[in-house]
Amino acid sequence: MDTSGQWRARPLTWLDGAIGLGLGVAFVVVLMGTVNMGFVRDEGYYFHAAYDYLGWFKSMAVLFDQGDWTTSFTQAEIDRHFAYNQEHPVLTKVLFALSHWVFHEGLGWMSPSSSMRFPATLFSGLLVTLVYLFGAEAFGRWHGLFAALATIAMPRPFFHAHLAAFDYPINTMWFFVTYAWWKSLQSDRWGWAAGLIFGVALSVKHNVFFLPPIFVLHWLLIRGGEARLVVVDGRRRVQLPPIPVAFLSMATLGPLVWYVLWPSHWFDTYNRVLWYFNFHLKHVHYFQYYFGQNLYQPPFPIEYPFVMSLVTMPPATLAAFAIGTVAMIALWLRAEGGSPPLERLRRRFRARFGAQERDPRATGWLLALSVFVPFAVIAHPNTPIFGGIKHWMPAMPFMALVAAVGALAAAEALAGLLPEGARVARVAATASFLGLVIAPAITATAHNHPHGTAYYNELIGGARGAADRKMMRKFWGYSGRNGLPFLNREVPPSGQVFFQNTNHDSVAMYKRDGLLRADIRHGAMPVAHFGLIHHQMASRSLELEIWQAYETRNPAMVATYEGVPLLSIYPNTRRLPPIAPELIPGKEPPP
Repeated sequence: MDTSGQWRARPLTWLDGAIGLGLGVAFVVVLMGTVNMGFVRDEGYYFHAAYDYLGWFKSMAVLFDQGDWTTSFTQAEIDRHFAYNQEHPVLTKVLFALSHWVFHEGLGWMSPSSSMRFPATLFSGLLVTLVYLFGAEAFGRWHGLFAALATIAMPRPFFHAHLAAFDYPINTMWFFVTYAWWKSLQSDRWGWAAGLIFGVALSVKHNVFFLPPIFVLHWLLIRGGEARLVVVDGRRRVQLPPIPVAFLSMATLGPLVWYVLWPSHWFDTYNRVLWYFNFHLKHVHYFQYYFGQNLYQPPFPIEYPFVMSLVTMPPATLAAFAIGTVAMIALWLRAEGGSPPLERLRRRFRARFGAQERDPRATGWLLALSVFVPFAVIAHPNTPIFGGIKHWMPAMPFMALVAAVGALAAAEALAGLLPEGARVARVAATASFLGLVIAPAITATAHNHPHGTAYYNELIGGARGAADRKMMRKFWGYSGRNGLPFLNREVPPSGQVFFQNTNHDSVAMYKRDGLLRADIRHGAMPVAHFGLIHHQMASRSLELEIWQAYETRNPAMVATYEGVPLLSIYPNTRRLPPIAPELIPGKEPPP
């Protein structure tokens, strides 16, 4: 889009590919250099699953070496290794397992946890590459660059980009499927590719079941006006324009790829798929604290995802998104063509505008739907809202593309104040302005790390303002890592710790990584030497129990972010039974 707002899609060049790839690789390098955050609750379960799945591949290698090519694919063998964590597809967990096998066990290049997290960082780098390419192709190279940087510089998604979990990978695949759909509108090859990519996305997480309705609505906005009522053999029928190849491929190749990539579903397919859908349709709810409201059961506030995004995204990016929204509406009002209802609506407003070139792929409408639908799904009063921003995170790369339109519109308006012949000065002014817009987001992302879900922006007063307004500051137990040096130093040999939200599998991974002493044991709260409290309202009653059980209200260690407590470790001041000698490393039991 040029300075007048005229639509000008551009073909990508080798330079765009190099820039996109460079941005993606750079993001992966940054992520792998900043893996010093704790393990979230879900990661522990996925570590467990990955080790189970890895057992299947190792067993397969042994059986193949013995000339047995069939046993690995029997129901008994697959169920033995894939029975755990059936509520989610296995693709990402298999990647975690294979990465661990290669980069930790094989090459020794990564720690156990970093090798498990590595595939998710590759998905994250892929997203940045795709955002750049989409932005550069649809709007221009500057737009692609700004959108890619805006995608990177979002503090909460930046946290998710590190994790051995599904939320950022499905964020990537949602975007990839949408980009493939957009390109398929002018290429049948991309139409068939869209089906394959959709199948991979289904194999990451169930979110993408919401994508086909978006594409159908988008197609109707583009071609719906071509529908005709015709009479065939004396009967009236609706004649639709040609159905896109992408619809056919997504309906056939998508489920096929999903089936092939989920071994558990090769057997008793109907019942297992039915169980999978029922699990998510009847998903449990988890506690959320929202402006002092204890949100545990529906109905939930409709405004929840909108308000949470308003206070957890960088303000400059939000401002650019608002400007971009206005700019794209103005472009739509100027456009010629489209379905009759849209054209009639546009005709009311565009008398003062000159006609402009129409975008045959209705990119603005696709971006609008891609931003709105993830919010709308979570805004439904009965939709589970646990997880902070992660469940509508697929909207955010599209918000970054719209923000790029806004930032470039403002930058070009300012550059337009310079003399027309001062080309270098205009380019420098544009680059400087874009840098000023994105710099606060980059700074906030760097400052917030590794505290992830504790970030709130200046509109609510940062972490302190959010705490004052009784907002959820954290969850999932990842701040347990902040207490590991204290525990290593203070827990007696073979002593017990009540880890609260840091689950058993996460503790086991801390030990594999060498971050926690191997002799430290899990303990029930009353008899543990130390007890962890992860500060959130749902833990308040448990903290009161610890005060009573440990006979103290004074934590021995507190981890904070911007002065807001995230983790407290309480010492048990009661006299505890002595630790059995056989449990103490290096100490022999008495004869």
